Amino acid sequence: MLIATNEDQLILADNAKMHHKYYCPGCRRRVVLRRGKYKIAHFAHQKGSDCGASEGETLEHLRGKKQIYQWALKKGWQPRLEVYLSSIAQRPDILLKIDGQRVAIEFQCSPLSLERLLERNKGYQQEKIRVWWVLGSPYFRKLGNKKAVQFTQLYHNQFVLLFWDTKTGRLVINPKYWQCSYSKLKFNKKQILCQQISMLKFIQYRSRSRKIKELAITAFKLTGHVLAECPLVCHDLTISWPAMSESIIIWRIGVILILEEFPIFYSWERTSWNKLLFDIGGKNWLRPGCIDPHVICNQVIKQYTLELIRVRIIVKMDNYFVLYRHPQWVDDPQLKVQSEYKKRGA
Repeated sequence: MLIATNEDQLILADNAKMHHKYYCPGCRRRVVLRRGKYKIAHFAHQKGSDCGASEGETLEHLRGKKQIYQWALKKGWQPRLEVYLSSIAQRPDILLKIDGQRVAIEFQCSPLSLERLLERNKGYQQEKIRVWWVLGSPYFRKLGNKKAVQFTQLYHNQFVLLFWDTKTGRLVINPKYWQCSYSKLKFNKKQILCQQISMLKFIQYRSRSRKIKELAITAFKLTGHVLAECPLVCHDLTISWPAMSESIIIWRIGVILILEEFPIFYSWERTSWNKLLFDIGGKNWLRPGCIDPHVICNQVIKQYTLELIRVRIIVKMDNYFVLYRHPQWVDDPQLKVQSEYKKRGA
């Protein structure tokens, strides 16, 4: 902790004096001032304390909180360190006020489960406090889809992850998790398509995923084709934010196979259509911890719906979607590459 009380006055650890008595603002128990040549001045609970603020803090966490506080101070956001909110028994690292709106900043350097994150956010929502989860260096490595979705936040209506780099003292807004299935590329559609076809050939017989095995069997039964021969519209050649525990292309193939079971000119009201596509994803949709639980999957569903309309698999009529034709599977995956090559005017 960077803040403690002394005779009911809040004291910053940098300004505290050794051998004075200091107390935790939350639990009111005695805390000890710690400082040294290689230590950032801070207060620590005595061993065995069950106070929520007694969790061990790393050097990075202490340094980051001080840096973020100074950064917010320069922004004119009236930051306060470690304010104890008794109504919800929570203590944000920093509490700001931006245009009259209270904003909590949590600088997260240690592991945190989705369940605990949702619990913390529920408390802030109860107090009508917005919260920014800013990630420290343990999260700088490439995160899996589950963790990326857990900490996804909206910045100017774009999905991002927020990081704080204590080495530079800067906020890093990272939108780099936008991706296509089975590819690190973002804009070369022909190369992305080739990589996706190669991976579909590989997983057809070698995947350990029960979902993929079942999908491959269903595809062959319904169409007589393997996964790599799926229609071109199944390929996600436009980047999207992580949304599922599996690659988006697997869900997209699943959607096409479900459409095979409906007759031409079958129609769905918009809500029914969205539910159909959501249900196809099932438990593979990942739960965000910091934003509306449906906002990411809704965007993925909307993007695919627009693509299906563009290639006239479905057509939109008022508030309904009508199945106009069943998409064509191919006998040779290279035909899809040639098709994409021609579309690009090459």
